[in-house]
Amino acid sequence: MNKKVLLKVLKYIASLGFAFGILYLLFKNQDPVKLVEEIQKVDGKWVVLSMIFGGWAYVSRGLRWIVLIDALGYKSSKLHSIAAVSVGYFTNMFIPRAGEISRCTALNQTDKIPVDKLFGTILVERVIDFIFLFSLIFLTIALKFNDIFNFYNALQTQQIESAGNSNLLLLVAIIAVLVMSFIFLKKWLKKSSFYDKVLGFIEGLKEGFKSIKNMKRKNAFWFHTFSIWIMYFLMTYICFFSMEETLHLTAGDGLFLLVLGGIGMVIPTPGGVGSYHAIVMIGLSVLGVGTVYLGVDGDPTNPALIFPTIVHVAQTLVAIIMGSLSLIVLFLSKKKSNVAS
Repeated sequence: MNKKVLLKVLKYIASLGFAFGILYLLFKNQDPVKLVEEIQKVDGKWVVLSMIFGGWAYVSRGLRWIVLIDALGYKSSKLHSIAAVSVGYFTNMFIPRAGEISRCTALNQTDKIPVDKLFGTILVERVIDFIFLFSLIFLTIALKFNDIFNFYNALQTQQIESAGNSNLLLLVAIIAVLVMSFIFLKKWLKKSSFYDKVLGFIEGLKEGFKSIKNMKRKNAFWFHTFSIWIMYFLMTYICFFSMEETLHLTAGDGLFLLVLGGIGMVIPTPGGVGSYHAIVMIGLSVLGVGTVYLGVDGDPTNPALIFPTIVHVAQTLVAIIMGSLSLIVLFLSKKKSNVAS
């Protein structure tokens, strides 16, 4: 096994280890039967609606991608573009950051668009999405500063149980290690041969930025960009109505959890497993819903743990359903194309 393959294997094992380590910490003292009973009390119609919003985000992302591709002078089927995006999300559930590769490869095989050009458009999308995310982070800090400050004071004055403090600190430590490891790994990769390969995609990136400048359908691009983020917000916010403990939360609270959830999904764990649960759990505690206290016996009624579990499971189901159907669509399209040629 060469060094590159070994590095990828080790990264994947570390990612899985982080994910399941956090899940173990969160659920180790929970009674599975009681936890399921509590989840069954959730009003399912709001969760289904959240899934619909999640699915629409896939559609908007696929349609936005077509706008960028068209600006480069290539043509792509709307169905193929949406399907490729869905396959990307599906792949990310198992291998962090592999979704972009599978997405480009899938569309290349059906629509014969060069992979480097597709990567350029995805890098542009990433820049735009990070700008949106960071803008929302600053907005959230401004809106929720008092809640965050009060929660910090509660920790300082030990208003949260001592056992919970130790678990919270462990959670925060794990998340901090994840973030620092990710930053270190990126710096290390810049010094490796991988960085040289990245230079090969510079031209594709330039083409991608040109596509924004030259695109004929700028309005469509920004419409779908806002649509994606509105759907992300609604995916979380609508689930407030599914639980009695979260009914009182506001749209501002939904924005706060959207930002935290986005950070949780950026951390390189498969599909945000563990990292999403932990960060949203802490966020709900900041809002006064539930607690980060895990305790000796656990608390299956803790809404701060149940809520992120429900939202994450719902969106995982969306990824599985959309991804599975899209794999079939792309397979049949490729087969039809091969027969025609």
